[in-house]
Amino acid sequence: MYAYPTVKTGTAQDLMSIIVRACERLIEAQKTVLPVKTSGQRACLSAPFNLAGAALSGLMSSLPADLALAGHDALFRRLAKTRTYPFEAASPVLERGARLVSEVQKETGVAPALLSLISHPPVWGDAGLMNIELVRQAMLGLRLLRGAACRPRLVVAVDYFALDAFSVPEEGLYAGYMGLYHLGFDRLALGRGAASAAIVGRTSWKHMGHRLMGRLAQGKEVGMVLAGGVPATTRVLFAAREWIQGQRRQAPLRRDPAEVLRRLRALPDYRAFEAAAPFGSGLMRSAWRMLEGWVMWEVAGLSTPPERVIEAPAETGALTPQVSGVMARCLEALGLPRDRHVPALAALTSELGRETPFRTRFFSALASRVLDKGRPIVFLPLVHRMGTDPGVDFLDAWAWTRQDGALRVRCASGPLESRGSTPEAFALRFGRENFA
Repeated sequence: MYAYPTVKTGTAQDLMSIIVRACERLIEAQKTVLPVKTSGQRACLSAPFNLAGAALSGLMSSLPADLALAGHDALFRRLAKTRTYPFEAASPVLERGARLVSEVQKETGVAPALLSLISHPPVWGDAGLMNIELVRQAMLGLRLLRGAACRPRLVVAVDYFALDAFSVPEEGLYAGYMGLYHLGFDRLALGRGAASAAIVGRTSWKHMGHRLMGRLAQGKEVGMVLAGGVPATTRVLFAAREWIQGQRRQAPLRRDPAEVLRRLRALPDYRAFEAAAPFGSGLMRSAWRMLEGWVMWEVAGLSTPPERVIEAPAETGALTPQVSGVMARCLEALGLPRDRHVPALAALTSELGRETPFRTRFFSALASRVLDKGRPIVFLPLVHRMGTDPGVDFLDAWAWTRQDGALRVRCASGPLESRGSTPEAFALRFGRENFA
C-alpha cells in the first residue's frame, strides 16, 4: 500500500493525517499508481533540491517584476500543455475589474489588496493540467487589474502529500522554489527532516496566516484556490471542521471542554475513534480538537472498511445515516437541544454537496487582519469549465471597503452596497454566485 510520511506531533497538524489516511485508502481502492519514494531518498535528495529551489527563488526575486511574470507565464504555458487557453486581456470582465480597482483607490486613497480566488479542477490525468493554467491566468489577471508592474504570489501546497505524483528531486525543487518565492503551505511541516526544515521552514502551516494576511495587508497581489484542495479534502478540512467549530461557538457547553470530553468518552463509537486516531498526546487532551477530529474522521469515511472509502461523504458530498448519527451525537455532547439538530445537519448537508466550501472563517480573517487595518480588498474570481467546452473564465470582481465602521461591498458590474453586510454573509453569497 502507498503510504505518505506522517508523524504524530500532538498539534493541529495531526488533523491533516486524517486526510492523508483517507487518501491512502482511496489510492488502494482505486489502484492508483504513484511514484515510490523512500525515506532514504528523501534524506539524501530533499534538502539539496530544496536549496536549489531556494536559490532559484532568490534569482527570480532579483529580476524586474514584469520579467519575472513573463518567466512564470512561459513556464506555466509549457507545463499546462494541452490545457492552455488564451488570456483575454481586453475582456469586459477584466476591464470592469481594473476600473473597480482604480475607483477604490481613488475613493479611499489606499491601493487595495488584490486577491484572485480560484476554483480547483480534478488533479488526475489531463484535467489536472488545468490547475496550472488557472494560476497562470490568475497572475496575468492580477497584473492587469493592478495596472502597473507587480509580483503576484500564489498560495500553493508544498508538502509530500500535495506532491505525491512528483519524483523526490522534483518535489524538493518545487517545495524550495514555490514555497519561498510564492506562499508555499506545508501542511505536514513538522515531519520534515532537520536539513529541509532549515531551508523551507517558513512554509510551515504555523506561519501561513501571517505570510498571507501580511502580504495582503501591504496591498499586494495574491492568487489562491478558494477551496484549498480537491473537493474530498476540502469537505473534511473546511466544510466539516468549520461546521463543528461554528456549532461549538453557540453551544451551551462552549466554556466547559472537560464536560464535553467526558460526554464524548461515554460514547462507544467515540472511544473507537480515539483508540484508532493517529494523534499525538497533546492533541488528545484537547476536547475541541478531538471533537473536530471525530467529525473529520467520520466524514472522511475512516470508520468504515477501507474498500468503502469511495462511499464516504468526503467523496460523494452526501451524509450517510451512520455519519448523520455521529454528527447528532457531537451536537448532544455540546449540549445543543434536539430542536437545533435538524437545521444544523441541514447546513452541513448543504455545504458538503458543494465542490467549493464557503470558507466563512477565511473571509472573517480577511476582514479583521486586512480590511480593518485600513486596506481595502478587491476579489477576482477565476473558475474552470469542463465537459465539451473546457476553459477558464474570470468573473466580475468584488470590492470591500470600510466606511464609518461598516463593511461596504461592491461588484464591478453593480452599484455600491452598504446594507450592513458581514464577512460571513459575503462568503455565502460570493461562493454561491461564483463557485460550484
